[in-house]
Amino acid sequence: MFFTSLFVVGLLGFAPYDGVTLFNANNGPDADRTVLIDNNGQLLNEWFGAGTIAATPYLLQGGDLLRPCKAQGSIPMNGAAAGGRIQKFSYDGDVLWDFTFSDQNNQPHHDICAMPNGNVLMVAWERKTQSQGTAAGRQSLNGEIWPTQILEVMPTGQTSGEIVWEWHLWDHIIQDISSSLPNYGIISQHPEKLDINKGILHPQNGDWIHVNALDYHPTLDQIVFSSNSLDEIFIIDHGITTEEAAGPAGDFLYRWGNPSNYERTGTHVLWNVHGVNWIDDGLSGEGNLLLFNNGNDDGSSDLIEFVTPLQPDGSYEISNNNPYAPVPGDYVFFYESNDFHGDHLCGVYRLPNGNTIGTNGPGSEIRELNSTGQIEWQYYTPDSIMRAVKYPWEILDPEIQCNGDINGDNVVNVVDLLAVIEVWGECVACDADINNDGYVNVTDLLGIVDAWGACP
Repeated sequence: MFFTSLFVVGLLGFAPYDGVTLFNANNGPDADRTVLIDNNGQLLNEWFGAGTIAATPYLLQGGDLLRPCKAQGSIPMNGAAAGGRIQKFSYDGDVLWDFTFSDQNNQPHHDICAMPNGNVLMVAWERKTQSQGTAAGRQSLNGEIWPTQILEVMPTGQTSGEIVWEWHLWDHIIQDISSSLPNYGIISQHPEKLDINKGILHPQNGDWIHVNALDYHPTLDQIVFSSNSLDEIFIIDHGITTEEAAGPAGDFLYRWGNPSNYERTGTHVLWNVHGVNWIDDGLSGEGNLLLFNNGNDDGSSDLIEFVTPLQPDGSYEISNNNPYAPVPGDYVFFYESNDFHGDHLCGVYRLPNGNTIGTNGPGSEIRELNSTGQIEWQYYTPDSIMRAVKYPWEILDPEIQCNGDINGDNVVNVVDLLAVIEVWGECVACDADINNDGYVNVTDLLGIVDAWGACP
């Protein structure tokens, strides 16, 4: 059997969220198999991919599966959770999209994120030679360095896609080693940039800051990602062009977790952080950030929800020489446990009933908690996993999403309209292709207008 379980339902009078849980073994012989279970641990569905999972699989409205996996053949950077291939399956297992992006200079890894317009965000490494790294001010470099890039791919065929937006960390670095080298500056005066001499270069493969998760906020049009090597999370602007993203507009909007990375005085809060994501609209704590703080400093792990100092213009407050920080006050949700400690992997999400589901990846445990930290549901697997995601049963019903509700928030509005415009033209298997004719055009725009308002 692929999975075994110990589940707790209604413990001490509390109630777990009645939904379906999706996960995938992180390694081993079953790493190509994604499963969906109910609260009783019963297998509802399974999908077999063409390769080892890179990280976390996701369900789309109607029951389609989107999963990152390792590209076939030799890959240029075989670091942890190396990917390079994205597969989309129907609920019945038919392959709807099978896209590979991996070459000698680019290697996706870890996470992907489905966007409301039908595109997919992916995090990737990009190759920089030792001479490039040294010329940019990196000290004691002994080999290649692979910084982060974030790419948006638009499906254009069953096995093809087009990169329509890019952000490169290499465009936003700073160094204070030599004024004769580029990007020279005083680190503490530029928290919007990354000191090239921070972060850990993993032996043999050049993995620099080891980004392990990303998420997209459609209303803010911003991206958040977590770096376990830097013990920080970062927010960047997606509402700019690729060209603008290479300049000051693409600098960090916000960062939190380890102010010593930009030489400001403050508490080192996050340790080996994983799984950062925004709480979805309509859920308790909507707009707040959730993350799994692995906590290798003290042998315990934390689930943290916090409020960012978001300003009306989409920027984030930072004052004088202080570091970035959450809104002052206690965390909205904070759960710490020595028996839920994972030193790598892991993640956390908010559920529609207000509960929080966390995954201790190396401990092979999924734990659902209420707002007071009481365990309401547990599930164990024999293999380590990255992050389990729990969904409402309605996600399996394609009729739940009304025509025109591209982002699945049960409202047809300007967000859906913009999603259609953004992917205008030929688009295979796009959610924005409302009439499923293979093209996103004025017919789909009219469909949005006709369906405007709340879904029935």
